[in-house]
Amino acid sequence: MHTQGTALPRTTGADPHTPASRERGRGSQRPAEPDGLAATAMELGTNALISSVVLIGGLLGLVGLVLGTAALTRAGRTGCGRRQALVAVATSLLAIAVATLVALLAVWCAQQTQGYCRFDHVHQYGRTLLKVLRGCSGQP
Repeated sequence: MHTQGTALPRTTGADPHTPASRERGRGSQRPAEPDGLAATAMELGTNALISSVVLIGGLLGLVGLVLGTAALTRAGRTGCGRRQALVAVATSLLAIAVATLVALLAVWCAQQTQGYCRFDHVHQYGRTLLKVLRGCSGQP
């Protein structure tokens, strides 16, 4: 018989609101907090790599490289965000390399077609560029 004022024994386990029961599921380590600088650098590096074909990626890559390097030094002190910082540095360097190659290719193409004629339309430039590229590859 149950009387009012006496507590029933708990059968579901320990109180979930005690600090000891909250720590049980996490293990002995604190969870790593997200690093905003590393995440920002990674996003900039990824966007730079995507847009490096249109040369703006080189500039974004420079910013991503600076932020990624700063996030990498911070990760050395705090221990969080290292993987994101490494991805940011790698993608930023790759974006800078691709943008540099695209710029060099554009300069080369401009030098190859400079002596042919004066272009009034983009279509004329495209046709002349195709003629130059076919001539360099040995195709008739």
